[in-house]
Formats: sequence, structure tokens, C-alpha cells
Amino acid sequence: MSRADWIYLTTTNKILKSGIWDINEKVRPKWSDGTSAHTAKVFAVNNVYDLEEEFPIVTLRYTNWKAAIDEILWIWQLKSNNVKDLNSHIWDQWADSNGSIGKAYGWQIGQKAIYKEGEFDQIERVIWYLKNQPAFRSIVTEIFVHKDLHEMGLYPCVHGMQFDVTNGKLNLFLNQRSNDTLAAGSWNVVQYAALVYMLAQVCNLKPGILSHMIVNSHIYDRHIPYIIDLTLSRAKLIKEKLKNLDKNNLKNSLSKEEYEKFNVFYNNVVYNEINFEFLIEQARGIEEKIGKSEKNNINENDIINEPIKLKEYCENVIQTEDFKLADYIVENMFENPTLEKILGFTSPKLVLDTEVKDFYDFKSPKAKDNDGNIIDNKETSFSVDNYNYEEYGVKLKSKVPVAE
Repeated sequence: MSRADWIYLTTTNKILKSGIWDINEKVRPKWSDGTSAHTAKVFAVNNVYDLEEEFPIVTLRYTNWKAAIDEILWIWQLKSNNVKDLNSHIWDQWADSNGSIGKAYGWQIGQKAIYKEGEFDQIERVIWYLKNQPAFRSIVTEIFVHKDLHEMGLYPCVHGMQFDVTNGKLNLFLNQRSNDTLAAGSWNVVQYAALVYMLAQVCNLKPGILSHMIVNSHIYDRHIPYIIDLTLSRAKLIKEKLKNLDKNNLKNSLSKEEYEKFNVFYNNVVYNEINFEFLIEQARGIEEKIGKSEKNNINENDIINEPIKLKEYCENVIQTEDFKLADYIVENMFENPTLEKILGFTSPKLVLDTEVKDFYDFKSPKAKDNDGNIIDNKETSFSVDNYNYEEYGVKLKSKVPVAE
């Protein structure tokens, strides 16, 4: 289990509780059956991760970290804008007949500019600064280039970065214009955390802070039951862990203040009669309907195809005592990292091949075999330790649909 889980759930609960819905607006995205995909959103979320403490990969449900890192290498190492160079199919729908996504992402990274020290593209310039002038306050990249937007398959979502070096640690401020929280809330964090680890290693630095600013953080209407499932299921797990906890030795291992805070939390959760089961089953019932609708393209005239009903479902759930207790658990786990140690959770760690000294020598976790099939790369430079998804992950009732 990771700190990233509680950061993630804090964001999703904020959207559930105070998100602004666009049901009365004309929207571009649609579901596979043609229904308009509406969202609830919050403005300007800034999530902060300490990369020295953990690799911030969400363990609530499976995160395909190998494909995520492969994509970041496709953009920043290969500087490619062609899906034929990518070891996944996540960009296929935005590519032309030749596989190009236009002047987007990798194409922008590879564009050269002239500086007094010579000609560099964006990643070359970052590495030069980190090695030669780490205190410089303008180690900035940007790929949201207005004059090229009309030639991009998709406008960049994650677009701007500024690096900072403090006390030998590499920090990154990451700017993202829009984020589909359920489908991509962990994906982008994993990618850019990995990029910081790589750049830190080749520039003789340590990974520091990742500050991730999301201007429009949103949840799609059909994603609401999945988010509720994740929130309540993780709260249920914490309640069960607390019930089974032996408190006898805690007074000796915690300070008086820490123990008093823990004891209040323990009493408020363990002695509460709520077990979350009813709302979890209700959410999973809707998940199954959504999965059936997406798979068979069935236009069921019920909650699935009426965003206003999903909005009402969300509003009803957040008023329940079950959700309020779950929210209380999430907030306490987020605000008090000591609780994770008390409950025996271990943070994930990203392990790099320490022999790699040049950014261009990192080998992707994904590759293609001689027949063009995508496989795990046995010669990869990456692995993740303590990734306990199988132990603590939530088993969703259907595949998460993606709005396009």
C-alpha cells in the first residue's frame, strides 16, 4: 500500500463532495454507445509526493507501470510521435494511417533551440542544466505550443515542467491541464516520478519532491460507482486492520501525542457499527451494468445512460454515514503517515539499474518480439518492489470504460 493511495482518494473524495458538474454544458467526449460523457470537476489540485520515501504508484487497483514508463521513454528518450515506436496501443486511436500523432509530445521534445552553449532539444537542455548549472531557476520544458496545436492528434494533457535542485535532490513541478482521475490518476504520476528517478541517477542527484498540479481534475459520470467502490472498500480494509490490531505495544513505540491521536482514530472507526457492505454492493451492481452496456453496446434506459441520475446517485451516497466514515478514514490516513506504519503497510519502491549513467541507456519494461507482439522486456532497467496490489487491491466488477 502506498501514500499515493491516500493522496488519490483525498482528490477523488473532494470531487465527489464538491465537484462542479457539466451536465448542462455541451461536451466533446462520448461513451462507446454514443452517450455524452459528462464530468464532475474541481479546479487546481496540487498533489505532492516525496520520491525519496516511496514510488507513488496507486495500489487501489492495478496500475500498468510497465506501459506507463514505456510511454514516458517513448516521449522523452525516443522523442517519437509515431505509435509504431510505442510498445502499447494507448495512442492508436489518435494516430494517422502512418502511425503519427502529429507535432505532439515526443516531436516537441525533440525540437532544437539555440543557446549560448550550443544547440539542444528540450531533454538535452534539462540534462545539461542539471549537470552544469543545477541552481538555475529556469530549467523549464513546455510542449503546449499553440502554433502547432492544429497538427496534433490530441492536445497535450501533461504539458509543462520545471525542475529544481535543492540540497542535492531533484524536485519537479508538473503542470497538467486535465486529468481523468479514475483512468489516469495514477498513470501520469508513475510516469513523471520515474522520469525524476532516471534524471536524478544520471545527473548524480537524489530524487526529491514531485509536485503535481492538475488544473481540471475530473471524474466521468459512469466512473462514479467505481470511485465509490474504491473509497469504501479501502475504508473497509482499514477498519478490519484496526480491529485485528494488537494495541498493547503501541504506547511504547509511539510518542504520547501520536498515541492519543491514534487512539481517537481507533475508537471512532472500530466502535462504529458501519460495515460499508450495502453501498459497496450497490456500487458494484452499477459497475456490472456499465460493463454489460460497454461490452454489448446495449442502450439500457436506466441510471447508466442518464448523467443526472448518476449525479443524484453520487449526491445520495456522500450524504450517508457510511461515506462520511470512509471520508474520515481517508483524511486521517492522508494526514498521519504514522498510521501506515502502525498498520504494517510497506511503501512501493522503484528500482533502477544502477549501471545506467546515460539517460539514453535506460531500457523499457516493455518490448516487441520478432513477430511484433508486445512482451515484458527481460533486459529492462526497471523493477518495482513492495507493490502489493494483489494483497490490498480492490477487485472491480467490470473494466473501467474510457470516454473518447
